[in-house]
Amino acid sequence: MAKIKVLQLIDGGFLGGGQTNVLSIAKNLDKNIFDVSVAAMGGGKFEDEVIKNNIPFHSIELPKLLRTKYLKNLEQIYLQEKFDIIHSHGGVAGFYGRILKKHHTELKAVHTIHGIHYINSGNIIRRNVSKTIEQYLVQFTDRTICETYNDFLTAVKNKIADVSKTDIIPNGINISRFANLKKDSKLIQELGFNESNFIIGNISRFDEQKNQKLILQAAYYLIRKYPQMRFVFVGSGHYLQQMKDLARDSNIEDYVVFAGEQEDLLPYYSIFDLFVFPTLWEGMPYVLLEAMASRLPVICSRLPNLLEVIKPDHSAFVIDPMDMDDLFRKVSALYQSKELREEIAQNAMIESTQYDESEVIPKIENVYKEVMKQ
Repeated sequence: MAKIKVLQLIDGGFLGGGQTNVLSIAKNLDKNIFDVSVAAMGGGKFEDEVIKNNIPFHSIELPKLLRTKYLKNLEQIYLQEKFDIIHSHGGVAGFYGRILKKHHTELKAVHTIHGIHYINSGNIIRRNVSKTIEQYLVQFTDRTICETYNDFLTAVKNKIADVSKTDIIPNGINISRFANLKKDSKLIQELGFNESNFIIGNISRFDEQKNQKLILQAAYYLIRKYPQMRFVFVGSGHYLQQMKDLARDSNIEDYVVFAGEQEDLLPYYSIFDLFVFPTLWEGMPYVLLEAMASRLPVICSRLPNLLEVIKPDHSAFVIDPMDMDDLFRKVSALYQSKELREEIAQNAMIESTQYDESEVIPKIENVYKEVMKQ
């Protein structure tokens, strides 16, 4: 019996959440049943990771504004490879993948919604145009995957997903990678810290959504009350320099490290005493799952999608991401009680096990098998 050929399609060449999801699927699909390849922007860390895992990679540019020549490039890959399923990830890739399905009706189109971010845009024209396009593309979608129940409800309400053709499948991680991490004392020294410091960590790209500014605002007051506190930010992005300037202008730069983008996050998870994630909106973030699996106490935003992953005051403390005082209080409470930190961290680690790839990938495989029968 011939294998089912699947193309994973995503637009960016960086290693973000969507790309991590693509890698997780591509690496773990049953190779006896599926023949998987990846198409994305080439020349970046994502391509390196795909190739390192011996997965065929097709370099393709997918600009946000549809241009015929870029659609033809995707079509050329399809005509050469004759894959059975195109699985698109995110809005841009979802547009190209499903327009390809429109022209080749024999192709099965699966689309994963990685958060419905455009509904948070302050630009009403962008919101309405994006929603109208997504509504149009539903007719060319054999199956939609939402990462959370909240996204499922939002997608159905906005008519960007067919309720009868939509599955809720969370992101999956390799839990064993994060189990029993040993504190990286060498990294602590390299960052200019010592073992007596209490290290608060954040791993996110620097943009408005991720809201690192709230952490720095709270840090100004926390450092004055708890001089042993240190803050580590891992990531890059448009707002990085602005956050560095804020730390300098607040005279807390000696207590804050901006570590930049890191390929290996495990050493950083190992040194954090507390993980803070004050995002303003979100799909299903990998860093939250990874922090939980690393047995870290977590403070995160009180958002519907995140509340599907954690239980407030059980596996994480939650905050209003617009309230610096709320963050100050929650950090203080965890800093002052090692017993409370241990309890939250243990509960988080236990709850993270339901997101192991061994639990998630078979659900993706079932979607592929089902659409092939249609």
